[in-house]
Amino acid sequence: MILLGASKFPRYKEPPLKTWAGDLKSIKSVFGKDVVLDSSTVKQILRGHPEMAKLRDLKESISLAVACPDFVFRGRYGENIAARKIEAGAFEGRWMMVPYEEGGRVKTAFIVSSVENIKKVVLWKR
Repeated sequence: MILLGASKFPRYKEPPLKTWAGDLKSIKSVFGKDVVLDSSTVKQILRGHPEMAKLRDLKESISLAVACPDFVFRGRYGENIAARKIEAGAFEGRWMMVPYEEGGRVKTAFIVSSVENIKKVVLWKR
């Protein structure tokens, strides 16, 4: 059976691991669901956003944005977008944005200079 438009990545309803194990990490979102981050997603992020290699620990920064965001916005396609202000380093004062599927996986990550003009519904605020 072929599903048109189906994602080539499987959805994880119950991520098998709670910490780094090989290339897989499970992160608890502010809504209590597990979100999976793997090394292939990190590599994809670095290919699309090579400037993010300046972050000291990209995997940890992404994990922190999902687990302890300042805001969570509703995305255009049903995903959540975690936003966390970067406090130190090359991107100090800017925002890490991490779109992810609740109970699924991190889709990507990128840096923006401000969240003030984002026209999205705020689902959660610190």
